[in-house]
Amino acid sequence: MKTWKNVALELMKDEQAREDYHSNSHDLENNPLYIKKKKQYSKYYSLLFKQYGYLSNFYVPLEFDKPTMDFLIDTPRWNTVTNAMNWVMSWVYTKTDIMGYLDMGKMFILSTNQYRKLLFNQNNSNSNNSSNSSNVILKSLLDVGSGCGTTTLQLAPLFENILATEASRGMVYSLKRKGINSIYCTDLKESIEIKDKQFTVVSCLNVLDRCEKPLTLLKDMKNFIEPNGKLILAVVYPFNPYVEFGGIENEPLEDLNINNKTCEEFINSFYQIFQSIGYHLNCFTKAPYISEGDGTYQNYVLTDIVFILTPIDTQSVDNNSNTTTSSNNNSNNNDNLSQQDWDLMQHNNKSFVK
Repeated sequence: MKTWKNVALELMKDEQAREDYHSNSHDLENNPLYIKKKKQYSKYYSLLFKQYGYLSNFYVPLEFDKPTMDFLIDTPRWNTVTNAMNWVMSWVYTKTDIMGYLDMGKMFILSTNQYRKLLFNQNNSNSNNSSNSSNVILKSLLDVGSGCGTTTLQLAPLFENILATEASRGMVYSLKRKGINSIYCTDLKESIEIKDKQFTVVSCLNVLDRCEKPLTLLKDMKNFIEPNGKLILAVVYPFNPYVEFGGIENEPLEDLNINNKTCEEFINSFYQIFQSIGYHLNCFTKAPYISEGDGTYQNYVLTDIVFILTPIDTQSVDNNSNTTTSSNNNSNNNDNLSQQDWDLMQHNNKSFVK
């Protein structure tokens, strides 16, 4: 167990590291700490395709950037005070509620510019508007299972209106403190606040492995996406479900049967699910899923796969239900068509963007 002196020394060390970084943050390529972290995190962005070559058609490579670095440096860790408060509150609240009330549980996946690159698929050479997509503001976002809101805030600059949902009242409290329009919601279909509403984009970031009915959630979210809208879906690799609210003995009621043997197998498993329930895969990327640290580690990191999906009608799913794996090699052509539709809406649908 660490003494108060050791805790104080660690806090002083963290503060000194922040000062050193920010004093030279204008020249990142020559900032020693930034260079070190960029090299350290590079493995979370890299991905090789050995078994399912068709997946490379959808892959958008990203890299470590300044907002990611800022999160690593500036996010406070769990300390003696927050740990003590956590212990006291654990007699009354769930772990997730406690993190919300303490304004802890901060997470980071992608920066605003990285989300923009995925949404507009700027690796796509057929996109006419990739060069000016930085000026596009989309109409609305529904962020399902927002947590404390740090990931939502990275998405916020891309949208005119945002609504966040959370199954934890503690996290709703944290969201509201950050000025994020949010509602308590345990079932999208039963929520009065969003009944009969649709959004330009729906995001669901690292929720599937924490809900009792992940397949049902994937299907339900389609109903809240506008025609030609998109779903941003982030899933932790490997997929190891743990259900805090509902389920049976912390196990989900629905099994997605995901192959965790390799990251490539994992992505292919989800691709098959998307096809079967009516989603078109626009693109995906691999990135770190970073959470705040504690007295032992500065940060904790998992691997995330972030998918950009477009709902397709049931008839299209039925017509393609017998598609073989070999046809997946030509799927990039379909992806280009979807991107052109997205670009066309940017120009023609004034209610969609401004």
